[in-house]
Amino acid sequence: MNRNLSQTTASILSVLFSILASSHHWLHMGILLLLGGSTNMMAAMSGVIWVRRTMILMTFVTALFSIYRLLKHRCREYWVIAITVVSVLVSFSFIIYTLANFGW
Repeated sequence: MNRNLSQTTASILSVLFSILASSHHWLHMGILLLLGGSTNMMAAMSGVIWVRRTMILMTFVTALFSIYRLLKHRCREYWVIAITVVSVLVSFSFIIYTLANFGW
């Protein structure tokens, strides 16, 4: 019973972290808006290049790590594979969008 609970918890946490990793850009923007973000604040944030570059790199590393873990463990669960693939695609889409609109 305890082993099943542990496996279930690990699976649920994996899915939650996957969703969080692919949506952290939206979370950051939502937090900025809730904290009184204005046009001036957003313009100031776009001037902080190192933050943007760090976010791009960390999104890329997280997506690659997700692929690595999926392949290393030879996962056969369709829903885990599907969520990981969607998460990686969303992450790479964010990277491409950011690079196309704001550059490196």
